[in-house]
Amino acid sequence: MWNQAGRHGRDGALVAKCKAGGTNRGSPGPTTKPACAVAKTQLAEDEDEEEVRRIVLGNYSIATWYASPYPAEYKRSQELYICERCLKYMQFRHSLESHSCPDPFPRGRRVYEDAGAALYEVDGKEHALYCQNLCLLSKLFLDQKTIFYDIGCFFFYTLLVKQQANRSASAEPYGYTFAGYFSKEKSSLEQNNLACIIVLPPFRGQNYGQLLIELSYELTKRERTTGGPEQPLSSQGFHSYRSHWRRAIILALLGQSQTTEKYSSQNHSHKSEQDRRFFSLSRLALLTGIRVDDVLFTLEDLDLLGFWLGKHVVCVSDETLHRTVAANRIKLGVRMDPSGLVVARANDTSTDLSSDADECDTDTPADSGDDSNSNNATGSDESE
Repeated sequence: MWNQAGRHGRDGALVAKCKAGGTNRGSPGPTTKPACAVAKTQLAEDEDEEEVRRIVLGNYSIATWYASPYPAEYKRSQELYICERCLKYMQFRHSLESHSCPDPFPRGRRVYEDAGAALYEVDGKEHALYCQNLCLLSKLFLDQKTIFYDIGCFFFYTLLVKQQANRSASAEPYGYTFAGYFSKEKSSLEQNNLACIIVLPPFRGQNYGQLLIELSYELTKRERTTGGPEQPLSSQGFHSYRSHWRRAIILALLGQSQTTEKYSSQNHSHKSEQDRRFFSLSRLALLTGIRVDDVLFTLEDLDLLGFWLGKHVVCVSDETLHRTVAANRIKLGVRMDPSGLVVARANDTSTDLSSDADECDTDTPADSGDDSNSNNATGSDESE
């Protein structure tokens, strides 16, 4: 079960929180029940309650794992029909079959595309209702996820998988199937580049979670900064991120990082390190987009950290790195295709980000119902 999520926002801003087990980055927390067992336990506790047990999304019928605060009238049949284009939820199949989406699809701006998938950036302020529906949907598969509705402070990066018949890079948008997303604050004081992440059950085991993590860091590097996931991590979230940190740092040390030296060469303090097999923590952070604390943790974890002239440094041979890879069974394969990256946000400046942050307190958008019904969850502070 992909069960890593963070807390969206400060002071009651939207959204997701999942702390299943872990308390710190370096401590994955106590052993927890297997995901399926936890899900079955949760649903068993709700047997006497009306909750959504299954959703129909595109060509998939998916059993849910947790309760989500959909309006009571939508829970009576215990099955929801969800439009994969706008994520509007409906009670009846005929409602979905007669439903048409007036808005363009996919939503937002394309930032990545390869032969099998694409990532679109959706502004929570511009597409508030869509993002609310997205969070209600993800709550069905995430434990301890709290839902609110002030979502203007966040970007949502939706993962769209191309259907089997349209797997070329030029596939029409209507060949896309929604598979998951990650979100991030527009401006984070803690350098968080990811707040919540989920891949829907039919698409797990296909490295889409790895793809989302890699893209979150690539966008961070394009902004010429560093970042990381919101803490604390769940047990599985910790292991997923540790795998990425190890892979990215080893590739950077081997000189095989998909990111060029331009990210560090633009910082004059690192020019003396160019073309040398000598790495400071800050140089590795700029090369990988990983914040220094996580770089330090990973190097200590792999026993690659040295200390010279009062500073932490890394100066190792390729032979040592290959031994480390073998001993720790580190998989160096990267899911992301760097040629598929389009651009980061059009205006990557602190002024733009702070401007977005000032507009975070938005009103709840107008209802968008199923026929005569409302499509907003009742209450503004529903939690599991």
